[in-house]
Amino acid sequence: MKNDNKKTIIYYIIGTVLMIGLIVFIIKGFRDMVSDQFGQATTTEQTSETEVDIKALIAEDKGTEATSEATTEEVTTEAVTEITTEEVIIETTEELTTADDKSAPVFLVLPQTVEVKQGTPFYILDYVGYADDVDKLPELEFDGEVDTNTTGSYPLSLSLKDKAGHTTNGKMIVKVVTEYSESESKPKEDFETFKATYKNDNTTLGIDVSRWQEDIDFEQVKNAGCDFVIIRIGGFDDGSQYTDKYFKTNIEKAKAAGLKVGIYWHAEENSSAQVKSNVDYMMNVLGGEQLDFPIAYDWEDFSHFPKYAMNLRDINDCFDTFCNAVKAYGYEACLYSSRNFLESVWTNEKSYPVWLANYTQTTAYSGQYFMWQQANTGSIPGVKGDVDFDILYNSATGN
Repeated sequence: MKNDNKKTIIYYIIGTVLMIGLIVFIIKGFRDMVSDQFGQATTTEQTSETEVDIKALIAEDKGTEATSEATTEEVTTEAVTEITTEEVIIETTEELTTADDKSAPVFLVLPQTVEVKQGTPFYILDYVGYADDVDKLPELEFDGEVDTNTTGSYPLSLSLKDKAGHTTNGKMIVKVVTEYSESESKPKEDFETFKATYKNDNTTLGIDVSRWQEDIDFEQVKNAGCDFVIIRIGGFDDGSQYTDKYFKTNIEKAKAAGLKVGIYWHAEENSSAQVKSNVDYMMNVLGGEQLDFPIAYDWEDFSHFPKYAMNLRDINDCFDTFCNAVKAYGYEACLYSSRNFLESVWTNEKSYPVWLANYTQTTAYSGQYFMWQQANTGSIPGVKGDVDFDILYNSATGN
């Protein structure tokens, strides 16, 4: 009887242990199942967000409308330090098609004559820049032979054609030479002459500088009668952001000398995404410095325009993106360009201020501009070598 009781107790203990283990196993399995479902839901949610981001980027690259969490109107000066250009809405239009192509492609750069040294290869894209309003890469053809082993003049006939069938023709002469011709030196202009010619009740005179001027004595510049300086802050060159190595010194010394200051950005972007990233970079370099002028967007590499795979709408979108992004940081923007490209490239549909570059005594540019870069071979005390001279108009336009 005692043995039977012992066996019963043992069986009871074993059964209890087994039942507890089974309960623990069931609870653990249930928790794992819930965890797996929760984890899958989280992963799905994250994947969805990533897909939305990618779609937004694709939409932006294609020029379709994409939204973001904030508009520039929602940005306040108190929040400027926390703003990034990812919060800026860029207005874009739908992707253009051949049916939208109403204009012929244009030669942006087409010199009448170029020189090639004897024995070196000739690549026409080293000398010619072109673009279309819709096609990102219009077709360039040329008739004529260039024998770089033999000196002489070789005429070429060029033809640009877009996918809509529009064509533009041009001509160029290639001279194969044993030695390059000496380029004619541009006439120098001293600041006193510049001041006597262009200073009046409606104008203020200044210069623009970069690392090419190296160390500058801004006290001498100020004493010469200069009132302002536009300084290169940096740029985007061959896919890399850079800061002008003299920027910090230039802006500190210029302000200390009592000069009004502005900055310009050397641009080579071909997408809104690049522009946004570069404005963030530029603002980090600027560090909240107070400026007296709009920040200038300076895109100049038109002789190599085909390598950027853009149409004319794309580059204008880049400028609009720059203006919107700069505004989000509490600054204003303007467009710097030459008369030629203001007339052939830039639409400036929102009428941002224009800084005109035209090296002539009297400009024939008929558009509006608030500042005129009148010379690029100027001389002023305090600056070594050539420097650009600028005329700021006190009225709304320079013409």
